Amino acid sequence: MSKNGNFLQKTYQPIIKPTIVLLVICIVIALALSLTNTVTAPKIKVLAEKQQQESMQLLVDADAFAEKEGKGFTYYEAVQKEETVGYVFLNEAKGYGGTVSVMTAVKPDGTVHAVKILDVSGETPGLGQNSAKENFYGQYAGKKGEISVVKFNANDQQVNAVTGATITSKAVTQAVNEALRQFEEVRTDGK
Repeated sequence: MSKNGNFLQKTYQPIIKPTIVLLVICIVIALALSLTNTVTAPKIKVLAEKQQQESMQLLVDADAFAEKEGKGFTYYEAVQKEETVGYVFLNEAKGYGGTVSVMTAVKPDGTVHAVKILDVSGETPGLGQNSAKENFYGQYAGKKGEISVVKFNANDQQVNAVTGATITSKAVTQAVNEALRQFEEVRTDGK
């Protein structure tokens, strides 16, 4: 028994004591992070909703945005003076380096009113991230139907790709086309 007692005493100081201290530190940090998340989550949600409302307001001049449910998606109906002036759709598509998030405003006639790139942070800096510049996403305004991407000389149903970022350009276009498809579904269901 003295051999076992001696062994525990020798291993307690260099191994067991630091292990217990690290375990306690980990538990305290996890509890602190959990508490911080619990306190800040509602504030973060309110801030995100406010930013989304501001973004929608930039795309469509409206008094209010009513959240609606489609078949498997959520959209927003832009209302001004009790009249629907447009619809806003939030979509994502797989880009070159990650997910591309796009907000698309569609007029009641099915024409793209405006597009806002919400997130391209996973895309290559200086290439794919250039899709967040107005000279690219501004090309979508006024288009309707299926939009495609070309490298040069876009026509009415095409947009010019960002130089060196065709995959990202196609992802943005895919998200805009999905918004137009969802709009058609909303318009068909509304009749």
